[in-house]
Amino acid sequence: MPFGKFAVDYEERINFDRLRNYRKERTRAEMKKAGVGAILTFDPDNIRYITGFYVTTPMRMVEGQCVFFPVNGEPHLVIADLPARHIPRMPWMEGRIHALLGFYKPTAVDSYDPVLNNYVDWVGGLMAEYGITNEKLALDGTALQMLFADAFHRKGIECIHGKPIMDWARMIKSEDEINIMRIACANAEKAHAAVAAAIRPGVKECDLVAAGIAALYEEGCDHTEDLVCMSGPNTNPYGLTFGDRMIRPGDLVYVDVDGDAFLGYRTCIYRTFCCGKATQEQKDTYQECYDMIYSAIHKIKAGVTDHEVMAEWPDSPHYWGYDTWGEVAPLATGHGIGLTLHDRPFLSCVNRATPGVKPTTLEAGMVICLETWTGKKGGDHGVRLEEMVLVKEDGYEVLSKFPVKELMECWVPYN
Repeated sequence: MPFGKFAVDYEERINFDRLRNYRKERTRAEMKKAGVGAILTFDPDNIRYITGFYVTTPMRMVEGQCVFFPVNGEPHLVIADLPARHIPRMPWMEGRIHALLGFYKPTAVDSYDPVLNNYVDWVGGLMAEYGITNEKLALDGTALQMLFADAFHRKGIECIHGKPIMDWARMIKSEDEINIMRIACANAEKAHAAVAAAIRPGVKECDLVAAGIAALYEEGCDHTEDLVCMSGPNTNPYGLTFGDRMIRPGDLVYVDVDGDAFLGYRTCIYRTFCCGKATQEQKDTYQECYDMIYSAIHKIKAGVTDHEVMAEWPDSPHYWGYDTWGEVAPLATGHGIGLTLHDRPFLSCVNRATPGVKPTTLEAGMVICLETWTGKKGGDHGVRLEEMVLVKEDGYEVLSKFPVKELMECWVPYN
């Protein structure tokens, strides 16, 4: 990443017009493949993908916010705010920002709900305006999809499931998106550095989470999930949360800077630290985890399938001391990442072991997270690592740069 994160007048950095146009064209292309005339999405991340409108955390429960996007036109946005406030901020949406049509989610119990039908009538009118009344409508991101589908059916509009359209559209990132994700990774590195500096006896897991989140917001993060922070015996078996356990000398501590977003684009990066000097056994467990994750990363390039990547990992759950793949599903896995924490493609040992699950071919422009865990069943420590990786035509680029080759020893006053 050769440039900083802020807009300047002396060089082009993120080209937002190009970014927005790319995302609309990706969506249009997937709509055409699916054979639909429009998509109606209530998903906050897909609203942002199509229009650039950021649905903030307090407003995410207001499911009436949506985007109607005709394949032959420009998107229309419904927001739970004053349209006049956002029109000057979003000139590319001029004339297509609309006030909320009602709160249907608390009231609708059937497809005849009058508030729900406000949306149906509004969409029906737009479909007539764009001349696509006889084409299918994709529905995405609403808990009341069946009710909407029934109400649209009475209007003669056939609906299909729209989530795959948006998933496939978001899967391939543009250079602008990739550059934003490089910045997000740099922010995550600051968070990991803050955590590493704070590790010492007596500090609690929640204190480390606070240090990491503070670092993220200092760098302009617009959203973050809670960081995962497990220490000592909490690292084995593998956990996905944090608590108020106090760190003690000799503890391993693993931290996931997951879900922090810069301009909406997220990170998911695990690192494992040691509070003080590590034992040889801890170092060996760490090396095992590092070798496992990088054996898969070295396999990545366009044209390779997810199954081929995962074939580099243990071929039996017995490796971790368990009997079924379901028990060890989080211990060696992968997922795409972008405006959501888990984009397509998904790399799952459970799926790979399930007959009939078709492999996904990796394509240039995908950004995937690979994550592994090692530790003896019933042991007193475990190691978790994760990297964010850009798929390229001839290989890969690891976007996450925080040191990973060796177990980092923190709070070592007796060197």
